[in-house]
Amino acid sequence: MNQKIAFFYLNTGGGHVGPAKSLVKEINRLYPTECETILQHGFSKRMKYSRFFFEDGYRLTTNYFEAGYILFYRITTLPVSKYFGNYLISIHGERDIARFIRDEGITKIVCMHEVLIMILRKVIDTVNPKIPLITIVTDPFTAHNLWFFKKNNTLIVFSEKLKKDAVEKYGFSPERVHVFPFMLSRNFDHMYTELEKKEVMQRLGFPENNKVLLIAGGGEGLKNAASLVSRFIKEKRIETLVIVCGKNKSLRKKIDRLVEKSGQSSIFVYGFVDFMPDLLNISDCVITKGGASTVMEVLACRKPVIFSTYIRGQELGNVLYAIHNGTGWFIKKPADIINQAMKVLEDQKLRVSIQEKCEKLSLRNGIEEIARFIYNF
Repeated sequence: MNQKIAFFYLNTGGGHVGPAKSLVKEINRLYPTECETILQHGFSKRMKYSRFFFEDGYRLTTNYFEAGYILFYRITTLPVSKYFGNYLISIHGERDIARFIRDEGITKIVCMHEVLIMILRKVIDTVNPKIPLITIVTDPFTAHNLWFFKKNNTLIVFSEKLKKDAVEKYGFSPERVHVFPFMLSRNFDHMYTELEKKEVMQRLGFPENNKVLLIAGGGEGLKNAASLVSRFIKEKRIETLVIVCGKNKSLRKKIDRLVEKSGQSSIFVYGFVDFMPDLLNISDCVITKGGASTVMEVLACRKPVIFSTYIRGQELGNVLYAIHNGTGWFIKKPADIINQAMKVLEDQKLRVSIQEKCEKLSLRNGIEEIARFIYNF
């Protein structure tokens, strides 16, 4: 075993830990005997206040107090706030990370969250400056400037636009910035056949001849999903509606009550699921938010997408990417969203047209290339 690679993440949505898990799985597949991988939370268990502030704070503000998140996002673009925030998480963090690196014999570190870059850089310089630090910028088009604050680490980005920003706007050396295709789970490497779709429909108990509308918003669910479901019920639609609430238990309870009261049998509600590739492939239209992984997964499955919301700042570029390529819409009002979704479900020519536009994007999965780059770096 000549390498031991640690992947540091935080649980702020699914856009950081999800890619980390996929990458670990891919490296283990490619190098089963040459390399050991460890998924490591960036905050130790005793850093409960940091976990609450960054993880619970992210979930609460993005779902219930968006103005608060926007304010935090803008404040953290200031250098003084970066140093102050790093000082707060370093009180216990530096010691715990240093102990982890020494005890585990870590030879390489991959950072999956911008909040962790400064503390990881400082600890590595203290423990062993020869340990490489590779940062994966999980936002492909518009990214927080904290990703680029420290220049002495290697960046992996998912667009030429972001590489240009790193070099020209933030002063990175071009040799330190590497562009790869967006990385997805291997489950999105192929389109389902009609037979595979039919098998999924039967397994999940969905009406086989119904068009399927999917509402999903990543690990925390879609914050306005209840309003969308209520509108769908009010319209007395016969299509199959599938809602994935993620880890948002209160959202699921609210939607469960709406569905139970409606008596409609073609509405299916889930919490956190491990079969999103199945749901995306059988869907005819997807309503979601602008998270990078979600957007790329939808486009990889070549589905029309309606954005009901997005997080100001890092998710804007993802939404614009889909809209400018003619594969989706951004609509705010629940009634208008459902109306547009129904137009998509009823118009086969429109769905075929969007599928063709998705094909023209020539999206390919960068997971293997990135895994090999990290191993060989």
